[in-house]
Amino acid sequence: MHIAFYVDSNGGTPQNTEIYNVLNKAVDEKSVKDASVFFNCADFNPVNTKFGMFDAADMWSFTGNLVATTMANVDTASSIVNKFNLSYLYSSQDKDRFGIFRLLNIAKRFPVITRNKEDRDEVLRLTGVESVDLETFSIEELKKVWS
Repeated sequence: MHIAFYVDSNGGTPQNTEIYNVLNKAVDEKSVKDASVFFNCADFNPVNTKFGMFDAADMWSFTGNLVATTMANVDTASSIVNKFNLSYLYSSQDKDRFGIFRLLNIAKRFPVITRNKEDRDEVLRLTGVESVDLETFSIEELKKVWS
């Protein structure tokens, strides 16, 4: 499995650190063929990564499963003509920033991933679409998104 995340900054935010740890573990366990992170802005990252980190401009060459962490990144990635399966890692802060109609549009076109019951219930209430709820944040759980 080829998997990548598309984040705003490659910096050491709490969400990014969690993503990096999941990808590092997947590389160590060889549960993925390839792991990558694409980012819009370069920043300090305190996590030693065992996978590729690329500017978002290089996303055109990626094939596999791509998880975008913001609605804006979903919009950008969906405009790239390539063979990747796009999904959105839901954030209630993102909804407040970009609006419910944008969330509705994304949920109708791509799988939405939620991390807890509150987010899952909110996505369902706002969009009428069931999200993929990850019990734990791992590669094995992420595989449910594309199965």
